[in-house]
Amino acid sequence: MPPTARKTATVKNRITTAEQLEAIIGRPSAMVRKKELAELDDACRDMLALASLAGFGHLDAGGHPRTTMIGGSPGFAHPESPTRLAIATDLDVSGPVSFVFLLPGVGETLRVNGTVTERTPGRLVITVEQAYVHCARAILRSRLWSPSGQQRLTTGDPAQRGKDAPGRPAASRLPEAVGDHLRPPAHAGTPGQPPADAEDPGGPLSEPGVRDVLAATPFLVLSSWDGDGSSDTSPRGDVPGFVRVVDGHTLAIPDRRGNKRADTSRNLLTDGRTSAAALVPGSTDVLRLSGTAVPTDDPDLLAGMAQGSAVPQLALVVTVEHAEVRHNQALADANVWDASGHADDATRTELMASTTRQLAAKTPALRGLAKLLAVFARLLRRAIDATYRRALRKEGYDLPTPDTATGAGDRHVRQNG
Repeated sequence: MPPTARKTATVKNRITTAEQLEAIIGRPSAMVRKKELAELDDACRDMLALASLAGFGHLDAGGHPRTTMIGGSPGFAHPESPTRLAIATDLDVSGPVSFVFLLPGVGETLRVNGTVTERTPGRLVITVEQAYVHCARAILRSRLWSPSGQQRLTTGDPAQRGKDAPGRPAASRLPEAVGDHLRPPAHAGTPGQPPADAEDPGGPLSEPGVRDVLAATPFLVLSSWDGDGSSDTSPRGDVPGFVRVVDGHTLAIPDRRGNKRADTSRNLLTDGRTSAAALVPGSTDVLRLSGTAVPTDDPDLLAGMAQGSAVPQLALVVTVEHAEVRHNQALADANVWDASGHADDATRTELMASTTRQLAAKTPALRGLAKLLAVFARLLRRAIDATYRRALRKEGYDLPTPDTATGAGDRHVRQNG
């Protein structure tokens, strides 16, 4: 649907300074900061070779924020040098851009920020300014790659499939049985629907297809921009329906505990523009949203987004100006919902070894142990996996143990948070 007139949400307890933000979430550890790179190293190249899909944030010609999914096959993003990344895409984009690369079957994602420096038909070349491996929390919370956690959302007119055209998921075809570990909190109301007492039933979120995806999505990628214009795109994962619809113009997205980087919230302090792309496992449709957002620690809002006894630290209140559900050809071509194409245990172990060497290269105390840690990558991955699961269970997430996990997405490469 076309953009609507801006309707700014009234936000209580709005966070307006970096000091307020850090008082709530703290500061990232030295170890987390060391994982940030100014160029693509061997670990990044290994991940790019496996990534078949990426969330892509950019500004359109009018300066409006846009996020979509690009890719289609492993290696669609090819490093030509440590600071030069070629992307296979037909999108005509310029200026600052950002990516979060997804590796089917792997918990970690790769985030890359930079600027478009060359454009030719079917190809963009990015000068890389920042790269880092993002922790597995978003994937684990959403169980994005787990067959037991996947839902099936059938798109509308079959004739529209394969085209970059609007498609409306049918609410009647949403899964009838969703595991308890995937259900939103009982007090959250109907997923994807505004509260019964909402004052504004209209707006861009009122289209049936939009509501259906919001009710079903366990995962989205969220783009933001800082005061200098640099772009960043990060993953968000949780139980389906975790994005709360406040009214027809307003969403609230919980910001749960993580690595304390808080890149999105920091960016929003200086530039309120944001956009997102939401996925539903089993579907090739993508919900694309854009508008403005502010961070808040409003206790009433956060209480309504609690998962078990764990209340989010913050929430992002998004004033949505544009929302549409479209078939995404890159998502269809990547075939990420087919578990037979997911990374196997040997591949995940090799990625573990690669990212261990990456961390050791920037940590003098670990350099002498780098080779030893890489040799024991499988055991190290399992130990970290167990630690991660314990932490998420404390937050109220019902995750299977590695012995009973039904999909590769229930395991991850390395904790970065």
